[in-house]
Amino acid sequence: MSSDTNFCTECGADLRNALASNESVQATETFETNGKVENQQQANQNTQQTAQSQTTQQMQQAQQPAQAQPVRRSIDTEQAKQTAASYWQWLLGSWAHPTNTEAPTSKWFGVVSIAIEIFLFCASFFTMVQKAVAYLNQQANNVSNGLAALLGQQQNNSNFIHFNSFGTSFEIFIVLLLLDAAVLGAVYGINCWVFREKESFFDFVNRFAHYTNVILITNLLFFLFSLMSAYTMMALVLILSIFLYVLGMTMVIVTRQGSQRLDRLYGAIFVAIIILIALGILVAICGTAVEIAFKSLTGGLGN
Repeated sequence: MSSDTNFCTECGADLRNALASNESVQATETFETNGKVENQQQANQNTQQTAQSQTTQQMQQAQQPAQAQPVRRSIDTEQAKQTAASYWQWLLGSWAHPTNTEAPTSKWFGVVSIAIEIFLFCASFFTMVQKAVAYLNQQANNVSNGLAALLGQQQNNSNFIHFNSFGTSFEIFIVLLLLDAAVLGAVYGINCWVFREKESFFDFVNRFAHYTNVILITNLLFFLFSLMSAYTMMALVLILSIFLYVLGMTMVIVTRQGSQRLDRLYGAIFVAIIILIALGILVAICGTAVEIAFKSLTGGLGN
């Protein structure tokens, strides 16, 4: 039927309502189709915005560590300065009042003091060996040049003796560290055995270091005297350092307060025995080192 026909020519049906119903259905379908397209477009826009925001966040997160790194470094530097200042204050307090033990701000202060003491001793040993080798080479050159002058030969200055002073000093440093650690561990065991209340190992080492931080000064003098070749003063300072070490080991047991399983005097006796054993081991090691060094020197002189 044409669009302007109101009634069917075959059955007489009213076509006006049918046309209105078709237009409504078409309009509804058009609206739903447009809505679906608009919703799809909106979803695509939301997806693009989400992807862009995620990319922006990732770029910001990638930039944040680079921006925060200098701040982290400044915090670490400041913390290191504060730790060094605290250690210095603790060291000064131990020098002024060795028996008034103070709790340090770090558990490693005592270990640092002991390591510095051993380092200064080994530096002094290195200096003495260097001077001894230089002196022997000079004397050997004098003898060689004197013989060359008598025989009318050309004089030649060379090192007859070659000795690895740095390697030997480093080995002594390691040996002293291990030996000192063994002595501290043994005395700490006695400390735990004598007293009922347990003390942490680092607190024990810090108390011992507080008593014996004066050894830092004596070892520094030992090093300065080695530079000046003042061997008599070096011997006196070395004896003083050993005395302070033994005294400090004894005081960590005698001066501690608390409930005891055994009298502190007997604990001090055991500590003295351990120190004597350690000194015997040290003398044996030094004797072996001197023997090896002598063979090395005589072998170099012979060559």
